[in-house]
Amino acid sequence: MATVVRSADVAPQPWTNGGGTTRELLLGPDGSWRVSLADVDTDGPFSTFPGRHRLLTVVDGPVLRLVVDGEEVLVEPRRPFAFDGGAEVSASVPEGPVRVLNVIAEPAVEAFVTVLELGRTSALPLADDQAALVLQGRASAGDAEAAAYDLVVGPGDVSGRCTLAVVTLQRR
Repeated sequence: MATVVRSADVAPQPWTNGGGTTRELLLGPDGSWRVSLADVDTDGPFSTFPGRHRLLTVVDGPVLRLVVDGEEVLVEPRRPFAFDGGAEVSASVPEGPVRVLNVIAEPAVEAFVTVLELGRTSALPLADDQAALVLQGRASAGDAEAAAYDLVVGPGDVSGRCTLAVVTLQRR
């Protein structure tokens, strides 16, 4: 049965540069990946994760401007953006703070994020390599309810009228 990780129950950890905070919602049993929710409040550098890859999705707020190894990218809400974890990255929040879903994984793990909406009578089966972050609405996972920014961890079904960011982590 699916379980729910409530983001409000996970203490935010400040970034070393003071530009935001991160809540680690889920960590692979072998440490090969992690799923976190980060609040980017001010402009500044991102931490590097050499030897890993990152998948970042703006889940709340306007846009996030990144400069990744000298190349500028505008990350729009709910559009996943992948980049090398060892890249030199600086961020700016030109239209205000944003919240991002951040997936960091070793090369042996392939990460995907898909944003989708469920209707009132819809149910989405989650495999044991999937989790769904509730972006809007309320979701049910068995007897548990999940609100915005709670993570439903598979295996199990998630249902309810809601918008989800579904994370899939597959071994290559």
